[in-house]
Amino acid sequence: MDYRITKRIEKILSNDKISDPQHICEVLKEEIKPLIESYIELDSDIRVRYKKDRDKSVFWIEFCADRIKPYGYIPN
Repeated sequence: MDYRITKRIEKILSNDKISDPQHICEVLKEEIKPLIESYIELDSDIRVRYKKDRDKSVFWIEFCADRIKPYGYIPN
């Protein structure tokens, strides 16, 4: 994963503590979708879910793919 995306996600999660979890899920979805679409043809929209587990934040990212794009594929 691109380090810029990783740093941006870390910043969102650590600095935006007053945002509700649903907002964070929407932001993550918008950030991750272009990356996923570079490798996979999506069958439906991406779903991001959040759960607080004691002192940890747990995120699930779900999507269904029609196919995985072949290696060396250049997106439009």
